[in-house]
Amino acid sequence: METATPHRTRGIIVGITGGIACGKTTVSELLTEKGAIPINADEIGHQLLKAESPVIEELTEAFGQDILEASGDVSRKKLGAIVFNDKAARERLNSILHPLIIERSRGQARQLVTEDPTSIVLLDAPLLIEAGAYDTVDLIVVVTASPETQLRRTLERSVAQGRPLTETEVQARIDAQMPVSEKVKYADAVIENEGTLEELCMQVDALWERLQTQNKIP
Repeated sequence: METATPHRTRGIIVGITGGIACGKTTVSELLTEKGAIPINADEIGHQLLKAESPVIEELTEAFGQDILEASGDVSRKKLGAIVFNDKAARERLNSILHPLIIERSRGQARQLVTEDPTSIVLLDAPLLIEAGAYDTVDLIVVVTASPETQLRRTLERSVAQGRPLTETEVQARIDAQMPVSEKVKYADAVIENEGTLEELCMQVDALWERLQTQNKIP
């Protein structure tokens, strides 16, 4: 992958990835508070499930009209029930959404770093590695947590969001992703999110110092 150089003509793009409930969003938020510019691939994906999305027809052809809400939006719950228990269906969904997610997020990131050579842009993408988009960033940060922690956090989060999942449903979502231990092999930096928020903040502080150093223009 491309690495940042001391003589920059553009800013740097940092890919933030990891498994479900590992804390990618929290890390991105902490970096954003320090001045980084976030791009959330999940949010782009959610927009592609709206009624006005250019891939709605392709999604309904692949998974049926029953995945639609009365509004015309795709129900993430209904779609999730299909794809998280069927590898072929999951791969079909990824083949529909990922090219557009990558195209849009990459375009946004490149525009931002070109406009401001001092910028640090975050591409928060759970499937950065699986989608083969890791070569579009300058540095990969993998946020990790144990499978037990992922399970507990996801269960708690689903209840808090008013969309409670069963342990079986959560485990299916975890199993559907590349193991965090595999993602770490692609990492330029690893943040372990098993402890307190204070401990996480200390790791983010160290990462920010590293990013600023790499992005410094003499």
